[in-house]
Amino acid sequence: MDYSGQVIKGYELHQRIGHGRFGMVYHASQPQVGRDVAIKVFQPEFANHPEFVRTFETEAQLIARLEHVYVVPLYDYWREPDRAFIVMRWLRDGSVRDSLARNGPWPVGAVARMLDQIAAALAVAHRKGIIHRDIKPDNILLDEDGNALLSDFGIAATVTQSE
Repeated sequence: MDYSGQVIKGYELHQRIGHGRFGMVYHASQPQVGRDVAIKVFQPEFANHPEFVRTFETEAQLIARLEHVYVVPLYDYWREPDRAFIVMRWLRDGSVRDSLARNGPWPVGAVARMLDQIAAALAVAHRKGIIHRDIKPDNILLDEDGNALLSDFGIAATVTQSE
């Protein structure tokens, strides 16, 4: 299902900007606060899975408390029958994969800087007992200054790991 153009819990979902195994990601806005956000909508087969239902809120709370300059902040989350939502910071420059497709390979210095930033984010997550589970170019997002931020901590991954 495409949620583009819908308003859900005060968020205006614009265009779909990505999709993956667990759901779709939309560029959205939050008019009350006047900010752009990204919203991940989990597909029904995951949102209704008993293990997902059991762990979603706990895992979302853990990630929401994971504050680090190189971690994409989680602003909001909720679950409903047949779907679940995670609201995150919107990063206009897209993912590392997007950057590579647009600009080709990165210079060695830029790669080293990105690796340092992601390693710092992972170190903080690991100290708090959080394992990312899905590090790849799609899950490393870039801000306007070229900083790399780690996103998508795999909340739905526990569903597939338990089967």
